[in-house]
Amino acid sequence: MRHARVALVLGAALLGAAFSAQAQTPPTGPNGGLTFKAMDTDKNGRLSLEEVLSYAKKKSAGVKPFRISDADLDGDGQLTPEEQRKAGITGLEQFGTVNLKEMDINGDGYISQEDLDEYFRRKHREAFARADADKDKALRPSEFALFRF
Repeated sequence: MRHARVALVLGAALLGAAFSAQAQTPPTGPNGGLTFKAMDTDKNGRLSLEEVLSYAKKKSAGVKPFRISDADLDGDGQLTPEEQRKAGITGLEQFGTVNLKEMDINGDGYISQEDLDEYFRRKHREAFARADADKDKALRPSEFALFRF
C-alpha cells in the first residue's frame, strides 16, 4: 500500500512536470518546425517584424537562384514540389506549390537572389500581418500559432 502511494505521488509529479513544460514551450511554427523561441532573438517573449524579416533573409539564402524554364516542367507558372525535386531546388519544399510569377519580382524569367530575398520578405510580412491578431506589431506565442504562408 505504501509503495502504491509513493508510485502514485511520483507519477502525479512527473505528469505535472510534463504538462508544465508543455505549457511553457512555444508552439512549433511554420517552415519545417521552426519555434517561436528560435525566432525570438532578443528573448523578450514577442516577435517583432524585424525578427521575422531576419528569419526571412535566412530562408531566402537557403534557396539557390534558378531559371524558371528549367524548373517549371509543364509551363503552367506553378512550381510544384515534384518539379522542385526534379530540378534539384531545395528550400521551398515546405511551401508546397509556389507561384513563379510572384517569385520573379523583375519578370526576367530567372529567380535571382534579389527575387528570392524580396519574395520571402513579402511572404513573411503578409504572414506576420495575418497572425498579429491584436495589431500591436508584435507576435505573442499564441499569435505565432497563426503564422502561416
